Amino acid sequence: MSRFVFPFLSLLLAGLILQNETTAQCTGNVLFYENFGGGITSPLTSSPLPAGITTYRFDSLGFVDDGEYGIRKTTADIATGQRQFNTWHIGNDHSGGNMMIVNADYTAGKFYETRVNNLCSGSQLYFSAWVANLIPLGNNNPLDPILRFEISSAVSGSILLNTTTPSIPRFSSFTWSQYGFNFSLPAGESSVVLRIFNNQVGGLGNDLCLDDIEFTLCGPAITPVVNGTYLSSNDACIGSNISFTGNVAPGFYLNTAYQWQFNNGTTWTNIPGATSANYTLTNAQPVNTGSYRLLVAESANINSVNCRAVSPIIPLTIYNPVIPVLQSNQPICEKDTIRISTSTNAIQYLWKKGTTALSVNGNTLMIPNSTVADAGLYSLDVITNGGCSSSASIPFAVQQNLLQRIIPNNTILCDAQTLTIDAQQTNALYYLWNDGITSPQRTLTTEGMYWIKTSDVVCKRTDTILIARSFSPTVTLGKDTTLCYNEEIILNAFHPLAQSYLWSTGSIDSSITVQTAGLYTVEVTNNCGSAFDDIQISYEDCADIIFVPNAFTPNDDKLNDELKPKAFFRINEISFKIFNRWGKEVFSSAILNKGWDGKFNNQQAPPGLYFWTIKYKRNDKLYQQKGSVLLIY
Repeated sequence: MSRFVFPFLSLLLAGLILQNETTAQCTGNVLFYENFGGGITSPLTSSPLPAGITTYRFDSLGFVDDGEYGIRKTTADIATGQRQFNTWHIGNDHSGGNMMIVNADYTAGKFYETRVNNLCSGSQLYFSAWVANLIPLGNNNPLDPILRFEISSAVSGSILLNTTTPSIPRFSSFTWSQYGFNFSLPAGESSVVLRIFNNQVGGLGNDLCLDDIEFTLCGPAITPVVNGTYLSSNDACIGSNISFTGNVAPGFYLNTAYQWQFNNGTTWTNIPGATSANYTLTNAQPVNTGSYRLLVAESANINSVNCRAVSPIIPLTIYNPVIPVLQSNQPICEKDTIRISTSTNAIQYLWKKGTTALSVNGNTLMIPNSTVADAGLYSLDVITNGGCSSSASIPFAVQQNLLQRIIPNNTILCDAQTLTIDAQQTNALYYLWNDGITSPQRTLTTEGMYWIKTSDVVCKRTDTILIARSFSPTVTLGKDTTLCYNEEIILNAFHPLAQSYLWSTGSIDSSITVQTAGLYTVEVTNNCGSAFDDIQISYEDCADIIFVPNAFTPNDDKLNDELKPKAFFRINEISFKIFNRWGKEVFSSAILNKGWDGKFNNQQAPPGLYFWTIKYKRNDKLYQQKGSVLLIY
């Protein structure tokens, strides 16, 4: 379907003024409607139109020939359902009932006339009709309908509007097109005569369908605005003065009448005295909550439901102020968090301490790690629905924490020692240990971590103490010992609980290596005390010859890596030499404990058999020994 709206055309009649089409709103009440009857279940063809409406002949069942019309639901042949004249579109009524099918007469002229009553005097109206061309696109019939619409005064016969359409367009399928235009009805008149002419001659083509003829009311454009509400919304607070401005486009009526209406959810009622384009509601109350609209019409029609323009609806809600209810967690102890809140829903929250605004936006004020200086009077200003303002305040107390640590620091209990604690203090009312004991006094005998919570109801603190148990150290160096000369002994004073060692040699290690005779003492210490012990080390001759191994393996495995002589008696001098099988000296030493590492000229000596000699003095007497050794890798 397509729609064609013709430019507004008006004739100046006595007492009339030219209407302002550009601001017209023609979507109002339907004052006249002709759909030619019928419905979904009605027969395919209907009765002829009342006498006087058309001069065309009526055809009920057959082909609609030139100069004839039918009132039918379909354009098809009633008998066969096929195309009439094997040419026309097959199509249906525009709105689900009947339509007027017209096969134009050979002579151009009027084919429809009717009187339309009960229109709105002194108003602008909109006429429209739906038209369809029965000739398909591409058909050889040359003629298309051209219609002229004429509307005249039923009182004076004066032409109110006369306009002609272009050729009604053809389509490939049956298609309805709407044609409409505006006109003005003189004041004091409520009836017109509608005439429709076919300006095209009949014959080959010029066949059409007509349906859904309407007259509707047009009114001025109305764009009402409201002022005095909160932030230009549709909400306001009780006591506000609200102004409504109609913003009605001018030039539609000779004598314009206005009426503001109110609807509280039940029905629309006139507001007494609100009969101008603007309306002011003073000292608004919740009872004024509802919807508002403006009616505009020619003065004679203001009370006629169908003959007045209606503005868009303006909703308005009037609210009462809501005083916020404040809740807090006071009193609190210093370093706790101040928390004040309200369950009141608001558009805006402003928290203050005294007269100082706080940078908090929301229904909860929180100040962490508070101090005594944070105590005072707090207030909340709110803006609720409608822009209503209200406030509330609450005093808040922050108590200084006077509780102290009374229990000792971490403690080590030695041996069978116990620790008695008295955590009593002046400001505490409640005590609770981690094991459930509620007395401030107790004796601790078992190692572990203990905590105690003290409280004066508002403030509290928790202190911890770690109890460890230790024991005094012990040390035993053993019995006095006699060794062979050149032997060594390791004296070990290690104890798992010891924290420090001090030997008579000055060593602070847990053990020392002894190679000379003497009295050796040690002190072993920890937090629980000290332990002492001593040992006498003596040396004596234990052999008559020097011992030399018969093989060694200098491979850096820390086992037998050197070849050196060992004497278990006192000697005065020593000369130790090693020769290869060709008699070349590869090593010599004048120190008893210095041995050969298997190298010659910083190179590894070949494996095999080597020979050694020893010369030494014992008690100033010279002795000699010799032998062989196997070097193995």
